[in-house]
Amino acid sequence: MSNIRQIMSGDRFGELKKSLLLATALSFAAGGALAVAQEEGSDGTSASQDDTIIVTATRRAERLIDVPLAIQAVSGDDLEKIGAVNFSDYARNLAGVSFIDAGAGRSQVFIRGVTTGADIGQGAEATVGVYLDEVPISEAAAQPDLKLFDIDRIEVLRGPQGTVYGSGSLGGTLRVLPRMPEFDGVSGAIQLTGSGTENGGGNGEVSGWVNLPFSDRAALRIVGYGIKNSGFLDDGYAGLGSSAEDNINDEESYGGRVALRVQPTDALDVVLTGIYQKSEFGAFEQVTDEFPDLVIQQSSDQPFEDEIAIANLKINYDFGFATLTSATSYFDRSRFFQNDIDFFTEGLGIPRVVSPLLYEGKTWSQEIRLASNGDGPFSWLIGGFYLDRSDDFLQTINPFGVPAPATPAANVFYLDRDSDIEQFAGFVELGYDLTDRLNVTAGVRVSDIERTNVTVNDGLLVQATLSGEFSETPTTPKVNVSYDLADNALLYFQAAQGFRIGGVNPGLPPCDPGAGCTIDVGATYDSDSLWNYEVGAKFQALDDALTVTTALFYIDWKDIQLNVSRGDGFDGFLNAGDATSKGVEFDATYVVNENLTLGGQVTYTDASLDEVPASLSAFALPDQRIPVTPKWSSAVNFELVQPVFGDSNGFIRGNLQYVGGRQSSLGPAPSDLDSYVLLGLRAGLEHGPYSFTVFVDNLTDERAELDRTMVVGLRQGAPLSLERTTINRPRTFGVTIGRQF
Repeated sequence: MSNIRQIMSGDRFGELKKSLLLATALSFAAGGALAVAQEEGSDGTSASQDDTIIVTATRRAERLIDVPLAIQAVSGDDLEKIGAVNFSDYARNLAGVSFIDAGAGRSQVFIRGVTTGADIGQGAEATVGVYLDEVPISEAAAQPDLKLFDIDRIEVLRGPQGTVYGSGSLGGTLRVLPRMPEFDGVSGAIQLTGSGTENGGGNGEVSGWVNLPFSDRAALRIVGYGIKNSGFLDDGYAGLGSSAEDNINDEESYGGRVALRVQPTDALDVVLTGIYQKSEFGAFEQVTDEFPDLVIQQSSDQPFEDEIAIANLKINYDFGFATLTSATSYFDRSRFFQNDIDFFTEGLGIPRVVSPLLYEGKTWSQEIRLASNGDGPFSWLIGGFYLDRSDDFLQTINPFGVPAPATPAANVFYLDRDSDIEQFAGFVELGYDLTDRLNVTAGVRVSDIERTNVTVNDGLLVQATLSGEFSETPTTPKVNVSYDLADNALLYFQAAQGFRIGGVNPGLPPCDPGAGCTIDVGATYDSDSLWNYEVGAKFQALDDALTVTTALFYIDWKDIQLNVSRGDGFDGFLNAGDATSKGVEFDATYVVNENLTLGGQVTYTDASLDEVPASLSAFALPDQRIPVTPKWSSAVNFELVQPVFGDSNGFIRGNLQYVGGRQSSLGPAPSDLDSYVLLGLRAGLEHGPYSFTVFVDNLTDERAELDRTMVVGLRQGAPLSLERTTINRPRTFGVTIGRQF
């Protein structure tokens, strides 16, 4: 690899779906009836007062119940309770969220059906903005999947966030907020997990953190972790000198976080954070031919490496009338793939061929904003944002086993693509209380974006150097009207616009019909944008034990960015077609009593294309469902805690997740992905600072169809197509032991 771096059916679960949705509704209905009876004749204990979640998604600290947006928050304690380490461990519990789960570090997240399917390379920007605290870390082809250790909370904002978060938050925004250093004493924790996966082997995980105050004005927080997961897929290919192997998709990950917090005065708070993570995977989690058998056929190894480094300096200064925030961030990510591309050419006698790919992205960003303080009728937020991002992509193709050539021209194929984005933006948001219950908020963001691309094609097949530029100045407004029905109940309406920046089609020669080019995608493509209209409600009832949020939305998406083939071996992006997405989201939590808590979400999304030019019928069709997005998804969970052995607590927790049938891609013959249900159970004992948990993930050993791609080639001279299906980890049993101090 060092040399390369140097040069480069829903039918099955139809009845279960109905049962699950009915069970969700009945659980809350029955729980509500029980609570009414308790409220009328109980001691009046409220279990939720001490569990208030404070969020900062609006750039102000607010109670979750008071934010007039479709926002869901998952606390760090809840993440620990379900054993969430990766994005996919909690994403199915989120209303309105769908995703392509191609394994840790290779997932793509979507909200409210705003997607055209998998993006496998450079080009279009992500449709969901992902942030680690103040650091933008979004990437279209694979969102970074930082391990979830010592996390304060996760915030998910559904719908476009073009005013406050800008480009890339077309469908919504996901924020991961780590815990900050604390000044009030030394504390820490360590946790050990051992488990075994059926059809695989043993897994191990160790994590820990420590909080070290130097004084009542300075503190250091250190987090570290290491993970080793066995593979569960076998390589069934044996030919051309290779032999079959077992458990090839293993994982090794390690990383950590260091945060230094200094508070020189009561008004000034400074936090400097550094993060590093490296993951190595033996293969993609895909099966071939005999699905659901756990076998993949590859004639050469397909490893994947993912390395992430982050630095952030956040400064808050309280002027009294307003708080000034400065966030300076650096994000560096390097990914290496090696693709087996010769499996279907063996019958032609072509030597074994591999295609290594190297992605490297670096982002500098700076945001400064000033947010008003106080309880007066007028509130405001004003800010500026700067981003400088560079993406480098290197791909080579050469016979397997041959050392990497010393020069680009000596490769069979060589592609080096450099893309740069520079973005300036200013935003303002103004709110006013027309009455003590009615608020109107309006905002707008103006961005200035420049994007350049330089592509070098070299090697034995083609030699060319091409470049292009693109610029635009989009404006994204929003308006929000909210009405407080009571202290813990509100209604709201919001209309908001989001956008995704356009770009350059790299390395494309002129469209020549004589060479087979039938679709001229053009040298550049414009941004696509959408308007989201929604009404929502959220309230707490039954002495604040029951919390309910719901939203009804309609999205009008214009000038969609589609990746299409020109017909001459080249592909690129163009703007074509419109789509609508409409649906309902519902999530609720009910603290039945001090021992039992119930929760769940149900989402209905109807997302489809409206108009597509006839010339693009090979890539998308009118009225076709948006890929990856199920019409129905839901999840239910419970936690039962009971005192045992005097001063100890025993607990049992369960999580049931349902994802409906989906289409894998756009096009005239998309592959259907079956619905699936995943069940996890955890039980254990907490005694003082000690905890002991036994767990089983994927209790029913479900083979979930998470994604599917088509591989086309030749076998023994004849055309052949083969589907590769990404699947989930088989049933896994384990034990976790923890100690806090």
